[in-house]
Amino acid sequence: MPLLPMHMLLREARAEGRCLAALECWDSTSVRAIAAAAVRTGAAVIFQASPAEYALPGGPEALRALLEWHVERTGISAALHLDHGMKLTEVEECVRAGFTSVMLDGSHFPYEENVRLTRETVEIAHDFDASVEGELGHVAGLEGDISVSEEDALQTDPDQAADFVAQTGLDCLAVAIGTVHGVYRGEPKINLERLEQIAARVDAPLVLHGGSGTPDDLVRECIRRGVAKINICTELQQAWLGGIEDSRKTNSISAPGRFYAPAFEALVQRIIEKIELFRSA
Repeated sequence: MPLLPMHMLLREARAEGRCLAALECWDSTSVRAIAAAAVRTGAAVIFQASPAEYALPGGPEALRALLEWHVERTGISAALHLDHGMKLTEVEECVRAGFTSVMLDGSHFPYEENVRLTRETVEIAHDFDASVEGELGHVAGLEGDISVSEEDALQTDPDQAADFVAQTGLDCLAVAIGTVHGVYRGEPKINLERLEQIAARVDAPLVLHGGSGTPDDLVRECIRRGVAKINICTELQQAWLGGIEDSRKTNSISAPGRFYAPAFEALVQRIIEKIELFRSA
């Protein structure tokens, strides 16, 4: 099966009250683990990478070719998304390489500049039948080359969200309601009321960045209130590195096949946990 435009998967998910896992990938192992988890669960998935991550396997074309092989071989339903692009040149580079969705993160710019950049992203991406994700408000923490302090993290305004979607024509909207990129410092405080207000004003599927570490009960509540895509990165890294640490205790690094196998399985299992959680709401 070919890669699909992301909005096709998300609109179906939101209509059915489901949520898709958007999983960061950066090499052949992470791509294979995501594909394996999708096969075992029968779920559609979103592969995604920021410019810093797709540079690791050799660029956007290399990443697309790598995961497309797995998608076609397994028959899973999947999209490939540019996560937190910072330049229109990155957007164009990715859609030309075969990405089926892109995001240019203009959330740190003044509102009108964010509107302009997102609208230009839509114009570029829709010519290639690719979807567009925009972001309004600021999610605290580190994502790619972007760092936002918790003090500067501003939650999404519901009325402005409706205007933003109308002006840009984007396909899905990432909202800021209290999650963070990376690891939470202290107890997560998710503004469910704000999310509900946004969902009432915006028809486009909603996206939650900073899904790692968010308590399961809050995740389910977010999905019930309209979130159709949740990004996961940090927990994947934790599972992979934890698996390597465990393997050091019993396996020799001189036998890579045996040494990395437990870490790969730990990564697959973490992805399965997230997929099952996101469709349990």
